[in-house]
Amino acid sequence: MPGLSGIPARLARVCVRRHVLVLTAWLLLLGAGLAAAGPVTARLDRRPWSVAAHESVRANRLLEAARPYGTQIDAVVAGLPARDPALRRELTAARRDLAALPAVHSVTPLTGTAASADGRAVLLSVRLGRALSDPARRRCEHAVEARLRAVHRALPAAEVTLGGSDRARAEVAARTVADTRRAELITLPVTLLVVCLLFGGFVAAAVPLAAAVATVAAGMPWLLLLSRWYDLTSPVLSTTTMVGLGLAVDYSLLIVGRLREELADGHDTADAVVRTMGSAGRSVLFAALVIAAALSGLAAFPSDFYASVGLAAAGTVLLSLAAAVTLTPALLAACGPRIGARGHRDADEGVFAALARWTRRRAPAVALGVGVLLLASAAPFLHVRLESPVGERQLPPGSEARHFADLVAGRFPQHRADAVVVVARTDPARLGAWARDLARLPGVETVGPATAAGPGVSVVRVVPVHDTTPGTADRLVGEVRADRPAGFPVWVTGRNAVDADFRAEVVRHAPRAAAVIALVSYVLLLLMTGSLLLPLKAILMNTLSLGASFGALVLVFQDGWCARLLGVHTLGGLGYWLPVVVFALAFGLSMDYEVFLLSRIQEAYRRGADNDLAVEAGLQRSARVISSSALLMCIVFTGFATGQVLVMKQLATALTLVVVVDATLVRCLLVPATMTLLGRANWWAPAPLRRPAAVQAMPTV
Repeated sequence: MPGLSGIPARLARVCVRRHVLVLTAWLLLLGAGLAAAGPVTARLDRRPWSVAAHESVRANRLLEAARPYGTQIDAVVAGLPARDPALRRELTAARRDLAALPAVHSVTPLTGTAASADGRAVLLSVRLGRALSDPARRRCEHAVEARLRAVHRALPAAEVTLGGSDRARAEVAARTVADTRRAELITLPVTLLVVCLLFGGFVAAAVPLAAAVATVAAGMPWLLLLSRWYDLTSPVLSTTTMVGLGLAVDYSLLIVGRLREELADGHDTADAVVRTMGSAGRSVLFAALVIAAALSGLAAFPSDFYASVGLAAAGTVLLSLAAAVTLTPALLAACGPRIGARGHRDADEGVFAALARWTRRRAPAVALGVGVLLLASAAPFLHVRLESPVGERQLPPGSEARHFADLVAGRFPQHRADAVVVVARTDPARLGAWARDLARLPGVETVGPATAAGPGVSVVRVVPVHDTTPGTADRLVGEVRADRPAGFPVWVTGRNAVDADFRAEVVRHAPRAAAVIALVSYVLLLLMTGSLLLPLKAILMNTLSLGASFGALVLVFQDGWCARLLGVHTLGGLGYWLPVVVFALAFGLSMDYEVFLLSRIQEAYRRGADNDLAVEAGLQRSARVISSSALLMCIVFTGFATGQVLVMKQLATALTLVVVVDATLVRCLLVPATMTLLGRANWWAPAPLRRPAAVQAMPTV
């Protein structure tokens, strides 16, 4: 058997003989992961703009470095007239008490006046000192919150709403961690139950679950190490956890299923494990390499954000692979006969073989019909709008930070989040003199006063007219940037500027990243199959399933179709990084099923079956693995889709849609139909690639 001479088989022999040592090493790694989990969550950077090199990012960094205070907590007090004597007395007392706290830098209105335009709301800001340790900062934040909420207790008619950009980012980070832990608690028991039903036994089902837990735990030290070079933002934690759970279960499911077949053939446990890793282990090795290679395409983007996500996820993929080729064989060796054996191997006849014959008789119609359906499903993506998924926009409408932002937008328009913020290295007088001319630009409602942000740094806010027409905000940002003064350096930032910069990055660099991902995937598939056409077909199939999923995301999360039914709120677009990360992740995940299906088809073809019979046998033999894997993947992704942070709901929903479309329409209908139409051309390759070694290199599931 060719696989027995491969790396997975040789590694399996070692793991079987030394399974106690291997299990001990993974237990130690599990302990290290638990110890690293706290520091990782503490190091999640709350500033979504801290990992890029755009002009808007540089401006934000300059502002943060210049301001003499650290984080701040803003509050809107509404419900009573701003001039109400009782309210004024209470706010004066609150400001005095807050200013007395040792960690508070200042308590001040955000501008010269704190009252809203209608005179029935007051806006305050409590700024904390810069040189605070995390524990001291958290204690101070709790004390500030308690004193501000005491205003409502003293005056029940006064409604106190806390928020601000710092508080919103902190809430997003906290909810991301909570959503991740909640998803783990939901998906792990459900996964165990489903695998128990699939395998008919607890011991066999516990192996994939153990591999999943070990992979996620091992990912924590990896993230902690990565944080030495990159600022890790909130999505990194959820993304790596989701990928680690899904792939670890997927790979272990494949290995355990194949082991039970080997046991049913009469092999003892040790021999069965080695034989399993020589076949299914090779498939796992190849599938993991394809996913890691796809994630490497994120390095084509200049922003560190994409590199951090790509490296974090690629490392998790490799940890899933490590668990599959070391921990899983050791567990199987330790469990021995308790794993159980399947009564028989998958037969070449069954429902999916009949489906393949039905598809073959209607191959042109099926290929055209499914292709048109997938292309039509992708059509909504043509009007996608990429938004900056930061701050309160990620939170559900019922969250306090989101409510605070709505109050500010309605009652304090000069502090609207869509204002264009101009930062300059000069004094406020010079900046204000230049900024007055910005009022003549089309789309400008007001130009605020120039203020000092710190030593030698001034800032002015340009508030645009309320216009939801696509491109209006980008045009204003561009016009302000084009009208720079000659006497001092100016940077333009603000939410619209951040959106414009990141959208431009995606448009400029996404084609190159997609080309890198497709090229690397093609080369790996070419080396494994020895065919020129099969890799091209696989890339096309994956692209179609991805397009359909992207179209559905636009309909739900941008256009609002069925949003209330699904319990989601809309952002008016997709997070700017979502299509990029989903493409890299889902492209690799789809290759899992491509490998599983093609390996079985080529196995039958090598045994002498013609192309059509090989497709029938391959689809029938791989259907159980693909269906079970897709079901478990959907359970994991759906668990994360139930979270409260919008961008993670979008990511988890996208991956769920990709898996469903790929495991049904693509693998069961489109792939058999296209392989029928191509016939013997599926297996054509130049002479150098037709050598026996290249043919035998294809793994079997």
